[in-house]
Amino acid sequence: MQSPYRFSPTRPRDYVLLALVAIGVALRLWQYLANTSLWVDEVFVTTSILDRPMRQLLTVPLAYGQVAPKGFLVMERLFSTALGPGDLVLRLFPMLCSLGGLVCFAFLVRMLLDGIGAPVALALFATAPPLVAYSTQVKQYSSDVAVAVLLLLLAADLSMPKISFRRSWIAGAIGAVAVWFSQPAVLVVGASVCSLALVGWLRRSQDGLRGLLVLAPASGLWSISTLLSLTVSLATMSAHTYNFMHQYWAGAFMPGPPWHLFEILRWPWRELNSLFGHGEMASLGYPFTRIFLLLAACGFWILWRRVGPRATLLFFPILATLFAAMVHQYPFADRLILFLVPVFLVAYAASVDWLYQKTVTRSRYLGWCVGLVLLAPALFPIAAAPPPYRIDDIKPVMAHLEQNWHPGDVVYVFHGALPAFGFYSQDYGFREDQYTLGGCHRGRNFLYREELDAFRGRPRVWVVITHAFPSYHERDDIFTYLDTIGVRRDYFAVLSRGDPGHPSAEAALYDLSDPIRLRNASAQSLPLVGSSSVEARFACGDAPPVIVPPREY
Repeated sequence: MQSPYRFSPTRPRDYVLLALVAIGVALRLWQYLANTSLWVDEVFVTTSILDRPMRQLLTVPLAYGQVAPKGFLVMERLFSTALGPGDLVLRLFPMLCSLGGLVCFAFLVRMLLDGIGAPVALALFATAPPLVAYSTQVKQYSSDVAVAVLLLLLAADLSMPKISFRRSWIAGAIGAVAVWFSQPAVLVVGASVCSLALVGWLRRSQDGLRGLLVLAPASGLWSISTLLSLTVSLATMSAHTYNFMHQYWAGAFMPGPPWHLFEILRWPWRELNSLFGHGEMASLGYPFTRIFLLLAACGFWILWRRVGPRATLLFFPILATLFAAMVHQYPFADRLILFLVPVFLVAYAASVDWLYQKTVTRSRYLGWCVGLVLLAPALFPIAAAPPPYRIDDIKPVMAHLEQNWHPGDVVYVFHGALPAFGFYSQDYGFREDQYTLGGCHRGRNFLYREELDAFRGRPRVWVVITHAFPSYHERDDIFTYLDTIGVRRDYFAVLSRGDPGHPSAEAALYDLSDPIRLRNASAQSLPLVGSSSVEARFACGDAPPVIVPPREY
């Protein structure tokens, strides 16, 4: 049997796989070289990475309620120390993780899928918009995907017959290091160990006891390292962060008691529809999402019939994640289950290949038509909205502000823009005394207007807004009020792409010196659009504005 790790110049399929890897690399480089701004969550993580010594970074809870794998933090710190704290440096390690995950996925599908299945799965992985978008975010999601794929590849290799103890030790050592770069790796490791044990037990008639013993080095090293990583992560997470994460992701845990069977069955279906359809940050944007999920479900059965119990390597991680969500230990939603996307893509590709094989025997053209019809909708999102993807891209806004700045100008920075504005302030020459910090008043939008009343009579007032949630209409109530009491002299915006929850980064210049217009309305008299009801996870509370210190070079 040909090694799945060796390129074969006599197999046309290998050339197709190489071309698809090249496309995936190009898309990720396109996103990386766009050098978009760090958005608020990235800024929060980056602040700890840049401002803390290594020991404190690894032993003290991260600032601003953030969590990240220790290996990820170590590599980010090493890169920024060696190459500087620039955005492209900070995004280099996530980028390398994404590229490594792409290559590992090519090997995985080459090992598990026949026919057109491998090219179909790799095409979907290479072009999936969230996998491209998260490849350059200073967050652990690209390493989550890369580690999951690497562990699946190692487990698939170990599930082959007649493996050696040397190979098991090598796989164990690689996996033991990899788990420190991903938090959901604990779920993948637990699922993989169970799957390998099942494969070894079912093969005992062929391999005897050796089939189980040879898996012990890899399984043991993975388990020990994972438990150690999990212990360290929990020990360095504050109780406040732990409670906040549970509150923020409350909707991603199993709803209701176990006897509410209908709600329990609807819950994962709803979250998977959101992940592969539209609605969340990590959504793939596939049309016909239900058809995709049904074909993926069929694909798991097809893989079971084709490769036997080795198919559990793909299915068990889903079960492990669902179980963790049922006991409220890991959310089953959005970007936190992005690491499961590869297994669904493999299963879907298995169904596509099965349908292709069934139809191509009748008509070659019919077979290709079936394959293209099933592949095209999944490629539509990247064609309709190619990179670069932007979230709260404030750097062009601040550059516009710098270029159009006049002596005596004042700046009001919306609370959602404060972390990024403060982080980049030194890059664009803004001192702390040159801008006013806006408070968080979500659900009480009239308070934003009262803050702006302090600028009545000023001829040049800049308002900078990012990270304003559309559902609460904060920016709408702010701009409606300013358009009523003043005159807009300038406006600049960069639309966010890749996240419907963050529409744009924008700056507007207002003249608030006309006494006639100033009498048109007050903060209380003009009707509000925003609701006074706020989800608990988005409530502001009584905390002061979040101020992030400027990045220093």
